Amino acid sequence: MSKIDEIKNKKRTQNKMSPSQALNEPIQRQEGNNISKKEDTKKTIKEETKIERKRVSFDLSTRLHKKLKMQAIQEERNIYEIIEDALEDYLKINE
Repeated sequence: MSKIDEIKNKKRTQNKMSPSQALNEPIQRQEGNNISKKEDTKKTIKEETKIERKRVSFDLSTRLHKKLKMQAIQEERNIYEIIEDALEDYLKINE
């Protein structure tokens, strides 16, 4: 058998899978993996407590956006978290 035939046969026998099958396939951990159990646990907890979100778009004055951005940096939070908290407080007051 020639080298070309060997390569063709090898490719034919390889397990072929679609992208959706690949996504559903469980990830096999390798021994040399650098992810610690603590980091792995954090990721699992974060995935379990993930909140479903809806993307919205609205205009905001540049002055207010700048203040909001600075506040987010000082609090080490995301802008959307500050906006969510403010909206929840506003809606509780005005129920």
